[in-house]
Amino acid sequence: MAVPTWLRRAVLVVTVLVMVSVSIPNVPRQYIDYSRLSLLSRIQQQETYGTDTISDMYVAKVVLNDVSDMYTRAGLEQTMVEARTWSKEASAPYPPVMLLTEAGLYAVGDWIGVGFYGMILGLACLFVALSLAYFVQTRWYLFPLLYVNFFYFSQRFVYVQDDSYVVMLVVVMAALLLARRRHAAAHALMAMAITMKLSPLYYARHVLGMKRGTGILFASVLAAGLLLPYFIFDNYLYIYRYGSALKGTWLSGAAALVVVLPFTVILWYVETRLNFDMEDRVGWGLVPFAMLLGFKMNVARHLLIVLLVPDKRGVRNVAAAAGLGLPALFPTLVHVNSSLPVAAAILFVGLTGYLEKIGWEVVRDDLQHPMRTAGMMLGRMS
Repeated sequence: MAVPTWLRRAVLVVTVLVMVSVSIPNVPRQYIDYSRLSLLSRIQQQETYGTDTISDMYVAKVVLNDVSDMYTRAGLEQTMVEARTWSKEASAPYPPVMLLTEAGLYAVGDWIGVGFYGMILGLACLFVALSLAYFVQTRWYLFPLLYVNFFYFSQRFVYVQDDSYVVMLVVVMAALLLARRRHAAAHALMAMAITMKLSPLYYARHVLGMKRGTGILFASVLAAGLLLPYFIFDNYLYIYRYGSALKGTWLSGAAALVVVLPFTVILWYVETRLNFDMEDRVGWGLVPFAMLLGFKMNVARHLLIVLLVPDKRGVRNVAAAAGLGLPALFPTLVHVNSSLPVAAAILFVGLTGYLEKIGWEVVRDDLQHPMRTAGMMLGRMS
């Protein structure tokens, strides 16, 4: 933190330039054809949009054509490319808030001329820009640590796009900035993020500690976004059946719980004992469910992507940097999915450091009185 300002700025500028340079080849030719641009004509491009872009564009068109057809998808047929990439069932199996948001992005993108792809790319850039602004105010060096090795996420954000994650990350980032100001609206944004994608589900545990009006609003957003659609949209529940069948077996789910349950209990205890503030709770609120998905499906992306949310203490971002760095440094030895246990292990080490900060005597005493400790954890949720 004592590094001169000019050097900080130089490192950040170099990091951004690296990010742009590794991202340019991932822009599909269908969006911008580099062969028509003399400076970029030799760059190899993917011919069509990435898989997530194709599926989400199709469902956005379905929603704009007939919102009641959101989950039946009988009113609009797929193109050959769409059908070849995803079945109708497999295309964007997300809750209504996410599908309505993506339909809005499609309509706005079409209206202003940048298209759905451009809107998602713009949101990804917005998330990175807001993250940079946050890191500058907290721990500036975490930004280059996370993003100077942008090769993996340049493909995920610029080519494949991970549209639903990008949208959710922007909402969570807005919640984090509001939490930094101790603004209660952060809770409402986290509720909205849960209705878009279930990754921040752990954050819902804080509802009992919110002021009555805020808690009612939080619960109402969840009910309206996740329960009410059952009574409105035909075939709504298919997205949960499909997701459960897709995301690993019962055995992999049980193995994931063996890891995630103790992690969640320790995190809850640490949050309570150290009285984590709203910023900490926003960031950590994404981790348990994302870790569960990652281990159940053996897909590191589900955990790594939520670890991009800035952490003023640094633990989560260091875990993400290690998860991204090892496959980059040792590509023949460490596959991206193999970095999942590495990132998880660093998160456990981080929580151990917090336990040490609490004091091992206090921890031992709390373990010896489990009912009292449980009461404390359930009672101190503000």
